[in-house]
Amino acid sequence: MKKYQPYIIPLLMALALAAWAGRSKLRNLFPPKMKFADTPLLITDSNRKLSINELKGNVLIVSCFQTWCVDCARETPVLNQLAAGINSPVFKIVYITDEESERINIFRSRFASGNIVFARSSTSMKDLGITVFPTTFLLDKNGKIITTKLEGYDWLQYQATIKKLIAE
Repeated sequence: MKKYQPYIIPLLMALALAAWAGRSKLRNLFPPKMKFADTPLLITDSNRKLSINELKGNVLIVSCFQTWCVDCARETPVLNQLAAGINSPVFKIVYITDEESERINIFRSRFASGNIVFARSSTSMKDLGITVFPTTFLLDKNGKIITTKLEGYDWLQYQATIKKLIAE
């Protein structure tokens, strides 16, 4: 056993590193469910209550974000650009967070976000099953999830898919 002792710590470290690296792959295999479709959301611009289910008939990108999230910050201008490029009244991007409106407004002011609807949930993201940020869903006009992406994504790659969903 003594001859193997110098290899135990490096082996344990390698296993821990492999487990940490593999967790993101496993998360992508089992993305969270969208439990918040009926959750009342407060639209920050108008103080109007709304739920995702009320937006059926629109193609939606729904992104659960946090203002401290680096990937959320990177994704915001891309999604804003996508909305401007598609420029359709039946395509909407909705950002949802459980943070206070003041923090949301500070986040918005830092990025191009004029084409994004920001909403606040009184239910915590954790209680809604969202623990990775951003968790972003693409929904068709019937509210069916087409795809889910975690930890930021270049949504411009989905422009053709979104246009096809709009045309259906």
